[in-house]
This record gives sequence, structure tokens and C-alpha cells, in this order.
Amino acid sequence: MSDKSREISVVVIGGSYAGAATAKRLAQLSKKGFSGLKVTLVDKSTHYFHAIGFPKALVDAEYAEKAFMSFEGFFEPGSKHEFVNQKLSRVVDNHHVELDNGQTLFYDYLVLATGGQAPGPINVTGRTKDEGMEEIQQLRQGLDDAGSVLVIGGGAVGVEVAGFVAEKYPTKKVTLVHSRSRLLPEHFRPGVSNGAVDKLSRLGVNVVLNDKVEIPSDFGYSSNVGHRILRGQDSGNEYASDVQILAVGFKVHTEYLEPLEDALGHTLREVKTGAIRVRPTLQLDSSLAPHIFVPGDVNNLPSSTKFGFKAEMQGNTVAANIKKLIQSGFDKAFKSQEGSKAVAEAAPVVGKWTDYVDLILVPIGPDLGVAQVLKIALGASGLANLFVRQLKSKDFMLGMRKSYFPGNKKAKRE
Repeated sequence: MSDKSREISVVVIGGSYAGAATAKRLAQLSKKGFSGLKVTLVDKSTHYFHAIGFPKALVDAEYAEKAFMSFEGFFEPGSKHEFVNQKLSRVVDNHHVELDNGQTLFYDYLVLATGGQAPGPINVTGRTKDEGMEEIQQLRQGLDDAGSVLVIGGGAVGVEVAGFVAEKYPTKKVTLVHSRSRLLPEHFRPGVSNGAVDKLSRLGVNVVLNDKVEIPSDFGYSSNVGHRILRGQDSGNEYASDVQILAVGFKVHTEYLEPLEDALGHTLREVKTGAIRVRPTLQLDSSLAPHIFVPGDVNNLPSSTKFGFKAEMQGNTVAANIKKLIQSGFDKAFKSQEGSKAVAEAAPVVGKWTDYVDLILVPIGPDLGVAQVLKIALGASGLANLFVRQLKSKDFMLGMRKSYFPGNKKAKRE
């Protein structure tokens, strides 16, 4: 067996933006001489859901149908790579993971792209397409029947949802309440948030700032259909509505790392948030595990990096770094010496991920929007509407995702 034809196992946990980018790029490497390379993509859901497009999917049933793509079509038909529809239970040690069904997978390289639990209904919890579609349909039906809608949280998701709901239902009362002094992430320029307030107002949205809404303990981590009165925590303001949509909060669940922490003898996560600590190379922050990478929302990088396109960029960096390790023969040495400390610490230096893209695109309904590009705020202007409409509003970049699922295209043709 030649060195390039050696068996190499890459296991990617999570098939959203970061995980899909990593798996797709590494699968291509098997065509470039590394014939023994196998990529296994593991995800708890049967279908990829284009979460970025949720605001449009909420009001457009036809679009929602297209936003789900089967993971069975992720890899090219006939390839050795594999999709496994299971949830990660635990990372057992430096070479094994265990899934919820008890199955154990061996890995030479592990990518933990498990993401996070996004705020509100954007986090479709159904594990099949039918279950996910049903969740969205129930909320859409609630909006059809409602007289008033409350959106809690004025980040990008909250602003987009409020805009699309207000545009779809112009006779309904839509209120957006945000706990901070301005909308959208605060590392963007004030002109972007001011423009968002202006354009939401044009659609009839009542924007309330500096008021944190108390969330009832029985509310859950999603949305609620049914008349309720919620209150501002400090203001005492009352917000009556027939549908309440949460667009606040973000959680990661990383308990699966506890066995590996025990095996390595030190913690790998932030105590407060559970986010996994990484090095600038997106490798796990452990000298004993240079073959484990953590791209996307589950890592402890700043909140300014928590965007889908940046998660995808991180996935591309991880793929390039694993490629470099494979080309160096690291996995062969690490495997033959049973994961020795000396081999781990002598791993080749790989590339750092740099957050160099200063960009936000926020559609506010299909025709309005705000943006920031290279420190230039496009807020209240008509140019912002044109820019966002051309780059995002039309399909929320869904067309770009379809190329990730070549097997789905073949199934449709047949």
C-alpha cells in the first residue's frame, strides 16, 4: 500500500454551514491521490435545513419546501464517503466517538461542527423534513390567524423576521422589542441599525428599544401561538400579542466532550457557556489533540463570528488544515504510536483562521434592507435596498447551497 492510498478516516459531526464545508472539501481530496480517504458526515437530522432563509420560509411555503435538502444526496452517488443519521453521544477518546444508537466510529481526524441552539423557531427541532415543515407550518398558521405579533430580540434574525412578517401581513400589528439601545450587533456602525429602525417603521413595525422582555418559564425555546401578555423586566411595559417569536439567546450543548476531557486530563470548554475552546488554527485547545478541529458556532470565538457565512469560511480553513496534516503523514505516525504525546506535540503547524470579512446583509421584507461592507454603512439609503435585494433577499443564498447536494439533483432527474 502506497502512503497516499493508506486508510484515513475523517469524521465530521454536524452538517450545517461549517461541517458541510469541511466535509465537501475533504471529500474532493480523495480524488486527488488519497484514495484511502473516507469522510463520514454525522448529523441528527435526515435533511439539511437552510436556517439563514428561515424568515422567508416562515411566510413562503414553497420556499420552505426547497430549504430542506436530504443528506443522503450530500456526497456524489457511488462515492465511498458516508452519511450517518445519528446524534453524537460522546467523544470517547483521541480516536473514537460514540453515537446515540451505540455505534462507535474510529477517526484519524475529527471535526466537531455541532453548532448551537439558535434563538427561536429558526432552530427547527424536527429531525426529519416532515417534522421540520410541520413546525414551520404551525407557526405560519398561527400568523395567518393572529391579529398581533411580538418579536423578541433585535439581532439580524429578529429584524429579518419582523420585516418579512410585516410585509406579508400588512394589516397585523407587529412589535419588535430589543433589550439594547440599537438594533443589530453593536460592532456594526450605528447607521446600519438606524436604517433598520427606519425601514421596519415603513412596514408598520413598532420598534421598542432598551426593554428586556420577561420570558415565562413555560414558554420554551422557540415561539408561542396563543394570546399572551408579556412584560418588560424593568419598564413594566405590557406587550399583548397572539403570536410571540423569540429571537434572543444562543446555547451550545457540549456535554459530549466530558469523556475526552477525562482522558486528556484537562477541561476543553468555557465554564459559563460550554463553548469549546480553540486555537487560532481552529484546533481544539489541547497539545494532545492536534487532529481535532472545532469550526462554527460551537467554538469560543467572539459573537461577531457567529454568522453562517463565517462558519462556512471556518469550515474551509479546517479542511485546508486537515489536508496539510494528511499530506504530512501525521495520522500514520499518530496511529502507529497510539497517539503519543511526542507525535502530537510535533504536529505540523497549520494555518490560522482570520476574521477579515466585515459584512452584514439584512433583508427587511423582500424589497428593503440594510448592510455594511468594508466599514461602509448602507442604512436608510435606497442603495442598501438594491444591494441586499440582489445579494440575499431573493432566495437567501439558497441556490448556492444546492451545489452541496449533487445526489439530490440526480434523484430529481430520475
